Amino acid sequence: MNIKHNILGLTILTCAMASCTESRNKSEANKASNQIINKDSIKGCYLCTVNRDTFQLAIRKVEGENIEGSLLYNFAEKDDSKGNFKGTFAEGKLNGEYRFQAEGKESIRQVAFKKEGDGFVEGFGEVKEVDGMETFIDTSKISFTNGIKFTKMDTCLP
Repeated sequence: MNIKHNILGLTILTCAMASCTESRNKSEANKASNQIINKDSIKGCYLCTVNRDTFQLAIRKVEGENIEGSLLYNFAEKDDSKGNFKGTFAEGKLNGEYRFQAEGKESIRQVAFKKEGDGFVEGFGEVKEVDGMETFIDTSKISFTNGIKFTKMDTCLP
């Protein structure tokens, strides 16, 4: 009987310790994700180079949650696109509209970036066209897992 009580007590103690550790880890993760990011610190240029393709996110203006900047997608084997974006930065995510020139035509599409470390990762998801603008069907399903990873640089491309 004592052995059963000891095993039961040890099991309860182990579960309680695991629960506390998991709870503490979740709490620390929530604190990190809820940390207030100094929005002025996100100003600057972010670059990604994959093989011969170059991508740049330049954040030039930050006023409260409102962000303005430019994007450049320079593909070695396809037409480039470059233009400006306006959006908001809240809860570690930059969401906005990207107005760009590609193939001699102006286009607009919704963009989403997630702040990770010193950089940003571009999000992707299913899109639809609404009033001439490519928009995400469901912003809660945007994936940042395999997105372009932009790293902060000291200078912008010309």
